[in-house]
Amino acid sequence: MSQSEKFYRDDLDLLKGFAIIAVVLYHMGISSCGYLGVDVFFAINGFLIMPKVIREVADGRFRYLSFLEKRVVRLLPLLLLASACSLLVGYWGMLPDDYENLSSSVVASNFFSNNILAAITTADYWDIVNDYKALMHTWYIGILFEFYLLFPLVVMLVKGLASRCGFSFDRAVSLTVIGLAVASFACYLNPAASVGDRFYLLHYRFFELAAGGLAGMWLSHRQGRLLDCRWLSGMALILLLLVINSGLTAVPKMVLLPLSVGLTVLLLLSANNRSRLFIALIQTEVLCLLGRMSYSLFIWHQPVLAFYRYFVSGELSPVFVLVFLVAVVVLSYLSYRWVEQKVKVGLSTRIVTSVAFCLINAAALGIYLHAGVVRDIPELDVSMDSVHRNMHGEYVDRIYAYDRDFPASNGRLNVLVVGNSFARDWANILLESAMADRINLSYFFQDKVLLFDKQHLERVSQADYIFIHNWKHAVPDNVWASLKPSAEVWGIGTKSFGESNGIFYKNRHRPDYFQQTVRIKPYFIRLNNEMKAEWHDKYIDLLTPALVGNDGEVAIFSPDKKFISQDTRHLTKGGAQFYAHKLDFNPIFPQ
Repeated sequence: MSQSEKFYRDDLDLLKGFAIIAVVLYHMGISSCGYLGVDVFFAINGFLIMPKVIREVADGRFRYLSFLEKRVVRLLPLLLLASACSLLVGYWGMLPDDYENLSSSVVASNFFSNNILAAITTADYWDIVNDYKALMHTWYIGILFEFYLLFPLVVMLVKGLASRCGFSFDRAVSLTVIGLAVASFACYLNPAASVGDRFYLLHYRFFELAAGGLAGMWLSHRQGRLLDCRWLSGMALILLLLVINSGLTAVPKMVLLPLSVGLTVLLLLSANNRSRLFIALIQTEVLCLLGRMSYSLFIWHQPVLAFYRYFVSGELSPVFVLVFLVAVVVLSYLSYRWVEQKVKVGLSTRIVTSVAFCLINAAALGIYLHAGVVRDIPELDVSMDSVHRNMHGEYVDRIYAYDRDFPASNGRLNVLVVGNSFARDWANILLESAMADRINLSYFFQDKVLLFDKQHLERVSQADYIFIHNWKHAVPDNVWASLKPSAEVWGIGTKSFGESNGIFYKNRHRPDYFQQTVRIKPYFIRLNNEMKAEWHDKYIDLLTPALVGNDGEVAIFSPDKKFISQDTRHLTKGGAQFYAHKLDFNPIFPQ
């Protein structure tokens, strides 16, 4: 192998090209397992970084701050550019809660910690809400930089301890990496770990970086001699492409990730340039170019997708797909040529990056502290003069204050509401209605599984009405057994107001703005009908009152020009008042 081949492998560009294509297709909703492309990147990063750090620490040439500066210069300028563009687009048309969330993501991303923010707030990478977040994908960069931050410190610590104890540094650092990798893999396999933690936090992901790193360390002991097996390279590549694009239906999801890492490591160790398949693919040059542009492609594809979904449609039309692919490739090529390749470590880069970092994060922090409000929005009762964070969340969550026992007999009906935020919406409807002065309201949170302890069963036994957001068959037997004879149990239905209010708010200057409607997905109509069939006449139908015409469309604004829902899921105060006036309470609470 020539000296140049030791330091540059175009087969790795090819792998990165396939990986970024998988990631982009996944975020477009085309590839079911494309997210595994990120795991290919993790293994490649470990392969490139770990042996270099260990070698330089061993030789006494490693400079920690210099290493970090190179990584920052590699990652941050493009992040700052994407952050600035996202804030500008958001200023034009995002609603306050969404703009507030974007601003927090900007700050977290620029501090390489959006993975931690996501673990705390979103928790679930597969939540559909992530489709509308322009910077949600920067969790990957957070994990990567935390690896850059911590791994050299571990290696330097190992060198110091090995020197004091008279151990071989090579053996000590190899055992340390293996031990940390095993511990990380055990964390990943831990069934008690949450989906969010397993996906977003470094110690659940380190084994992927370590797998690539150990491959690189093993090759360094072999003086870079790769495994020469042409058919194995070709078969491993084909299998990897199957895994990261469509998955293997017979393989459990938990196994697909380590399988994709294992296949990547096998390819990292192999002389792929001797494989006919690799040679043919590399000679096309397009995939290798995409691999070299992979960071720019990674940065830009999600903001473009998220803003299209937020402002235009959650459905990606064939025309949009074509325009999107061309636009993202062109934009990424420009940023690759004029940002990635041009920005180098130096005084001018330090000054420009520092100034941009301060200005962009200061703007984002100001937006965040002002709750994302940049203009008056009467349809949400939002004013620039009266702003505080979590305004809309507070309204839904005010019902938590009603998590209390019923008072002594006072002539009012005892009403118990059970469930998640949809149940709290129903409680708000009651409090906005004429029934507010006739009831004692009590609430407690339950989600998918209904569990009633002794205290809750005591409330059940005192309730005249119980409203539950769940299926009737999910209500435990001890609830039915605890009811007083005259009590009634009702089911609270589902509701939906589209997927993004940005689609409607962008039309705020149109004369028909308040007449806008949205056709909801058939799933919600089907779910509503199934729940109604199970609860029969004891069902709170929240979907039908919002329907306009017979085409499955729902109103977005109430007659007094208020958003019915601020996030397409939960009710605003105006939305609760809309239902309070729209619903007929007589069949529920006979006079």
